[in-house]
Amino acid sequence: MGTHRQRLYHSSTVLTHPTPTTMVKVIESPEVPFVHFMDTDWIQRIYIKGKAPAGGSRFTVYLQRGSESEPDEVAFVFDARFNFGECHKKIVTNHKREGNWGSEEDGDCPFPFEEEQDFKIKIVVEDDSFKVYVNGEKLLEYEQKLSMKTINCIRIENDVVLDQVKLK
Repeated sequence: MGTHRQRLYHSSTVLTHPTPTTMVKVIESPEVPFVHFMDTDWIQRIYIKGKAPAGGSRFTVYLQRGSESEPDEVAFVFDARFNFGECHKKIVTNHKREGNWGSEEDGDCPFPFEEEQDFKIKIVVEDDSFKVYVNGEKLLEYEQKLSMKTINCIRIENDVVLDQVKLK
């Protein structure tokens, strides 16, 4: 039951650790944009390790249906905006249903990111919300407006260097 399998891909390593009740997929040093299909029947936590390069404007995490850059269904958008449009050091969340974006939400949460500093994001998928932690501290909770069961892909893009993405 404690078997470990390692599969090597061209640009990253995927480690799969099956156990009786959980499965973990680890992608090391993925390229950006990062697009990866996932089985939302067992995904409960998403861990992202990386850093924002100096001079970057933003980085974005999408939990969506399909791998395209403009899907019709996005259950959750986490957009860390360093200097993007009118936003400076602000976290913005959103969703997209049937091709229509919802209203951007930019709650009064602190901006926990600094250029060239390592960060760890944990997204906890619950039945009715997404909880986001950064560097071990709870940052925000976003009410689900679209069922996570319809989502099959994670996409991370823009100004970010990824060290690891773990799906658990």
